[in-house]
Amino acid sequence: MDPIKIIRDHVVNGTIAKSTNDDTFIYVDDQSFYRKGQTNYKTTRGYLTVEAVWRFARVFAADPDKKHAEYMKETIADKFANVSTLDRKDLWAYLSGEKDSSAKIDITMPAYVVPEEERRDDATMAEADDEPAVHPLHTRNSILQCDKDFSAVLGFFGAKQVDKKKREREQQVVPLPTNRFGDVKEEQFYREAMGKDMLEMGIDPNMSFLDNKRQRLPQMSEADRLRGEALLGGGTRTGTQRKVSSSNKQQRKDPVAGQRPIIIVPAGYGSKVMFNMYNAPEFLAKEKLVTWESMHKAGEKKHSSITLKRKYKRPKSKQYPEGHVKYEITDKPPDKKDSKSWARVVAVFVSGKEWQFKDWPFKGAEEGDLVETFNKVRGFYAKYDVDTPAEVIKKWNVRTLSFQKNVRHGDRAQFEAFWDEVDKHLELKRSQLKY
Repeated sequence: MDPIKIIRDHVVNGTIAKSTNDDTFIYVDDQSFYRKGQTNYKTTRGYLTVEAVWRFARVFAADPDKKHAEYMKETIADKFANVSTLDRKDLWAYLSGEKDSSAKIDITMPAYVVPEEERRDDATMAEADDEPAVHPLHTRNSILQCDKDFSAVLGFFGAKQVDKKKREREQQVVPLPTNRFGDVKEEQFYREAMGKDMLEMGIDPNMSFLDNKRQRLPQMSEADRLRGEALLGGGTRTGTQRKVSSSNKQQRKDPVAGQRPIIIVPAGYGSKVMFNMYNAPEFLAKEKLVTWESMHKAGEKKHSSITLKRKYKRPKSKQYPEGHVKYEITDKPPDKKDSKSWARVVAVFVSGKEWQFKDWPFKGAEEGDLVETFNKVRGFYAKYDVDTPAEVIKKWNVRTLSFQKNVRHGDRAQFEAFWDEVDKHLELKRSQLKY
């Protein structure tokens, strides 16, 4: 049984409020889980318990905008384990169906582990009923902590048994010191074996990298440095050569470093298109979804390109003296041969149609193979929570932004998700754009 998956299914279906609990168990439909049972959702504090995940899911399914401080206060008062604010965003994104998986779910661990005290009670009850006791499965950690002595197994196959006490005494014997080179003058030995230059350059052959105390090597003079280069066959280098070598070590500057990033939106007006140049800038700047249809009817002017001042997570600082950073929003992709402009494209809102990418320069784009496209550019698909996404979206590596049809208080969460994903994408690519 996987309690997290079962709880997630009920959150997505809107039935989590029907689940109940008592002092020992969490009841979800016809399933029961020990409250203190361990899930495989790993946090900095360890693995979350079933009660922590369940209580968190019930609270935020009922009120997604609930303050975390209020949730913590109520949870502690009711004597439930809680979810920290560091894990809230990721866990809720998974439980609510916003994303299909979580990197914090440890697939190497069992999805559900019964508490040790409950396992002991179950075993005692089984013995009392003359039934065989149920033994817990070994986990990875318990196996690593097991005794590694295989003498019993070897004995079963007829191997000679080893006296453990004798083996321990042998291990305690200190090897005798050797004086193999005692009759050789140490300095003369190293001169012959390693060359006199090693000693003259201040390298102590007695030192080891395994020594506990780190020793600082003496500063090398220019004459010693040149002699060392000669020994390595490099000869002496001119000042110009040294400058070239130094410059080669420096990171090559990106030709678009410091330029503003580009975000592309669909140019269409279909019923499945939630964002175009009417309303995308409005959402990305003001955190609120206004339908492009309403803006079109109101007579708003549609531009093919607009410069957006992003203020989210960009307060005034040395890095952002103006308190914002500029992005270019457009529905006209750059010319296919304009590599510099394409290097600035960081995100795209997809319509769910493969032909949207037919003039894109990335490998496979013309044939509908968008693996490289969504590796280079972070893709986003926006829809209402009551709509079914286009089938092709399931095959694409894009982030789904799900908006409530008639309620706008959840728009902020999707706004934050968009910008956080863009930042993560750019950091992963070590982009030198000004973002």
